[in-house]
Amino acid sequence: MDWERATADQIDEAFDHFLGLAGAALARVCDLIAEVDRRQAWMTDGAANLTDWVSAKLRVRHSTARQLVSVARRLIDLPMVRKRLASGELSLDQADAISRMATPETERGLIEEAMGLTNAALDRRARTDLGVSMEKAKSVWERRKLVRQWNLDESELRFNGRLPGAEARMFDQAIDDRLADVPPNPETGLFDPLPTRAADALTELAATSGDNDRSSDVMVFADFDALLTEDDGGAALDNTAPIPNETAQRLGCDAAVRAVIAEGRQVIGIGRKRRKIPGWLRRLVYARDGGMCQLPGCRNTRWLQNHHIQSWAHGGPTDLDNLILLCGFHHRHVHEHGWHITGPPEAR
Repeated sequence: MDWERATADQIDEAFDHFLGLAGAALARVCDLIAEVDRRQAWMTDGAANLTDWVSAKLRVRHSTARQLVSVARRLIDLPMVRKRLASGELSLDQADAISRMATPETERGLIEEAMGLTNAALDRRARTDLGVSMEKAKSVWERRKLVRQWNLDESELRFNGRLPGAEARMFDQAIDDRLADVPPNPETGLFDPLPTRAADALTELAATSGDNDRSSDVMVFADFDALLTEDDGGAALDNTAPIPNETAQRLGCDAAVRAVIAEGRQVIGIGRKRRKIPGWLRRLVYARDGGMCQLPGCRNTRWLQNHHIQSWAHGGPTDLDNLILLCGFHHRHVHEHGWHITGPPEAR
């Protein structure tokens, strides 16, 4: 068939025809998988289990093989689901979801109900009906972990982990909420890739609770010149992880910084918490700036940070007319991307 010349009706008929063929083939494949399972024939090929054998035999992903094995085992007791799969009326995903819920007595009703649901709704129904046992929930909880690994010069941190479902949903939602507020990259005018913005979102969550009366507490070890210039001296977090001088100065804007001032290896003094912005002053800045990032064009009203227009290290006071609200994204650009603020804060 030359599909370029086919009518819309012919294309619809072709879909129905080939879906029927695909369904019939899938039903036969499930029959064969069940028979291989019954005979334990996969062991003769040296496979560790049936799923591995199916993945290799059909040249499919392990997740697809696992689904086929699960469906094949369930269909043995669900002849009507198998019949509808073989006719093309049910897809593999639908047969999977229905077979997770069905018994020989309930399969007919579940099939009719499933025909009016999307795959996502049907899958939710299957998960809800099955529920989660306390034993499984405890097993998932016991596997929770967070693994962190610094590179050799401690300039980059890699991490991975896993969370139980409820905690993972909270974490995922918090990232999604923050993603919605990440603006385009001001240097390109385009949104950074999603994984990049997700990393920014996680950083903001770690840096602030979202409460304007709270800020992070950071220990910065720095040469005296590092707090005053961009080029001289050096700075580090916890005296181990080197950071640019501009980063040290940004952290000093809205954090309770205990700066250990050193000249070479000789400590010459420990600064007081003079940069800390009291709650009453934060509220004044928030009210004056309308609770919004003051970079022109940015409408971000969440995850805001107070920025010293004239650096505190350069003599700038912690006064209302020297403070301005910036979102974490643009705060970074002011300090580390060469941006400058001119004019009084109320004129932004």
